[in-house]
Amino acid sequence: MTGRFNLDGITNPLQGMQIPEYTSANTPVPDNRSRVERREDFEKDLSSLDKKALIKLKEQIIDLGKYDSGQSELWKHKDDIENSLIKLIRYIDKFEDLNSDESRKVALKEQELKLEAKHDWAEKFRLFFFRVLATGLFISSLFIMGYIEHNYDWARLPLSKYIKTVPIEPGK
Repeated sequence: MTGRFNLDGITNPLQGMQIPEYTSANTPVPDNRSRVERREDFEKDLSSLDKKALIKLKEQIIDLGKYDSGQSELWKHKDDIENSLIKLIRYIDKFEDLNSDESRKVALKEQELKLEAKHDWAEKFRLFFFRVLATGLFISSLFIMGYIEHNYDWARLPLSKYIKTVPIEPGK
């Protein structure tokens, strides 16, 4: 009896009647990283984007039209596209800022002010140096003249007899 019944034939139609399993949408995995870690990873992803990576991404996006699955392929590259757009926007903003007339004028004015401040400090130092030098020479010349007049008879001034200097005795 066992030879007359083929059990494989009975199970085949049942397999065709089974309901296909649907995959449920993956729930997003919670990101437990800190804001700084996410920012560092984001900046690392942005720094890895260069012209070759952008060209490759563009080619991948162009090739998406060939796939029948449609949005699923686009969804895989969504983050790359978003990062690329962010980087391009940053470059455009930076380019516009650096290329604007106002920023050029501000940069030129900053350079002029730095140069003017440098020359101003040099002029102030020169003025201070010559004032100190003149004061030092004046005081030293007074001391030298007093020393010469005190020690040499030929250097007595003609009207010095009318001025009597009395040395002060200590402790009186």
